[in-house]
Amino acid sequence: MNHFIISTLLLFELGAVAAAGGTQERHIALSDALRMALENNPAVEAMHSQRRAAEARTREAMSGFLPQLSLNASYTRYQEPNIILPIHQVGVFPPLDDQIYDARVQLYLPIFDGGRTFASRRAARAGMNESRVKEEETRIALTERITQIFIQAQEITDKENLITARVRSLQRRHEELSLLLGEGRVSPADLANVSAFLHGARADSIEIAMKKTELALRLGQLTGAGGELYPRLEDARALQKMGVLSDTLLLHRPGPQVRKAQAKVEQARAMKALAVRSFLPDISGFATYIYRSGADLDLIGEWAAGVSVKLPLFTGGRRIAKVRQAGASLSAAESNLRAAETAQKTDLELALQQLHSARQRRQRIGAAVTSKATSVAAWQEMHQAGRIPLSELLVRETELLQLQIQERSLAWQEVLSALRYQAIAGTLPEVIEKITVR
Repeated sequence: MNHFIISTLLLFELGAVAAAGGTQERHIALSDALRMALENNPAVEAMHSQRRAAEARTREAMSGFLPQLSLNASYTRYQEPNIILPIHQVGVFPPLDDQIYDARVQLYLPIFDGGRTFASRRAARAGMNESRVKEEETRIALTERITQIFIQAQEITDKENLITARVRSLQRRHEELSLLLGEGRVSPADLANVSAFLHGARADSIEIAMKKTELALRLGQLTGAGGELYPRLEDARALQKMGVLSDTLLLHRPGPQVRKAQAKVEQARAMKALAVRSFLPDISGFATYIYRSGADLDLIGEWAAGVSVKLPLFTGGRRIAKVRQAGASLSAAESNLRAAETAQKTDLELALQQLHSARQRRQRIGAAVTSKATSVAAWQEMHQAGRIPLSELLVRETELLQLQIQERSLAWQEVLSALRYQAIAGTLPEVIEKITVR
């Protein structure tokens, strides 16, 4: 209930800001976005309901250890009069009637069932563990999607800042050339060349604005807020710590996929044990108190107690078939577990390699940016001295811009690789909480 109130108040606050500011952008912190998404997402709610159903099945299986109490009542009309009670004394017959009322309270007490209840409980618990892992897996996937939007928003903003600076530089140059053209000091070709680069940079700005809107719409949809909801970029920049945290090796920690496969194996083992135990006898005790009467409703009561033993001798091969089926299911579950372990190890190694590759490439590109910036400064001096044409300088400046954009993109690619690494290992929520804590 508290989570619902917080989510509702946050949605109201966002709506109030939008109403007060007209087209003012709505921004949200990463922690708030994650909380809203986890509370409002239908997939998370579906997994939560499945987990509750699995927990109920576990309680149902455990009820096999407890005694059972039942109340039965019946009315029977016979063609000919019948005895109301059994004969208890030789030569003394109980009353007869063609209408008999019967009511009984019966207590059933399990004594020995060959371990079938234990096996059923194990299977139910394994199913509950699997449901819990599925719910966790859904939460991790949603957390990863939300966090990706924050990272991508910061990457786009970095690119936007670089292109905006480039547009302003080209605008100033375009204004200067327009004045010089009127004085006949530059050729129309130089002005046209600058105009071409300026239009290209502005086209890139339009594309960036569209990508920002797309991310805002996706974030609004995932959080349930609706409309455009923009990430708070301070949180996105804090996520850069994730790359350093991911240097810790997590290759041998079982992630959600592996733990889900482990639960399947445990469930298959329990089902095989249940099938094997079907060959053992079932021993139970019972106690009954019976009230019987004829049409006059003069109730007569007596009790009975005893022990029963049930041992199936022949079932047409059904029990043997179930044992074989359970054995094959166990073999398949164990194979799936080995496959999940191999897949997780491979995915973790790949994500870690991508992280290190992005880091190394960013460092190299960073060195290239420094060198290129020095080179462009020299080209600018040569252009001012009239030693190189403007078109050559514009090409060099564009090359520097592309290197700068590539460097920032690799920086955030490193963070995205770390995000994938933590998601595969199942440690993403705790890492996000550690980074975003205030």
